[in-house]
Amino acid sequence: MLAATRIVTHPDGITTSSYKYLPTPAHITLMAFIMKHVKSTDVATNFANQQNKLIISNFALMTRFIPNISKEKLIELLEDFCNRTLTTKRLNNNHEIEYLEATTFISAYSFDRNTKQVLIELSYRLIPFILYIKQQYIGGRWKYSASFTSSYSSLIYDMIITNFDKETERIKFKLADIKELLGIEYGTYEIYSNFKRKVLLVALNEINLKSDVEVTLVEHKINRKVESLEFKFCRK
Repeated sequence: MLAATRIVTHPDGITTSSYKYLPTPAHITLMAFIMKHVKSTDVATNFANQQNKLIISNFALMTRFIPNISKEKLIELLEDFCNRTLTTKRLNNNHEIEYLEATTFISAYSFDRNTKQVLIELSYRLIPFILYIKQQYIGGRWKYSASFTSSYSSLIYDMIITNFDKETERIKFKLADIKELLGIEYGTYEIYSNFKRKVLLVALNEINLKSDVEVTLVEHKINRKVESLEFKFCRK
């Protein structure tokens, strides 16, 4: 599996943010920890004034979000977030880039082994995106993503809840496009039945079993060959 890309469309319908998929439950729970601390008031205080936001916590509190993580692993996780880039762009009517910006998930961090204090600094540019993601994961939805054993489950679940919040009940992809979104290397799973059995059914079965939505796969064929896939979904 290559580094899959998560693409989020903002409420205006023309601005998108993209970043490399968060690969482990620890990554997802750290994002949930950040979401918990970013408030709507930060738009007026931090974003409007272009001031980075500081999150001050301690190791004991963070282990409630990320169970069984060691101090060394926490530092590695924070370092990884420092190297993860969120790219936001807006296209004009000619599909040309009208606006583009990039920022890392964490601008800086510190950890004091004596006091066990953890400080996380977020760029003010990240605040609108975090608030939008927070709306999607309301009610502890992030726990579903963190419970999945298949990385494909998390990716497909994210696609579904993003569209759920747009009041749609189905999303459709060309077969090649869904493989690219899932980070599947070109030439892998060329036989559709293998892709369906090892990727799609594994992910959908896990989503249906563990999450708050029920998903059905619909295959669209041309001359008996699957050309596109449709995910139909509803709340349980």
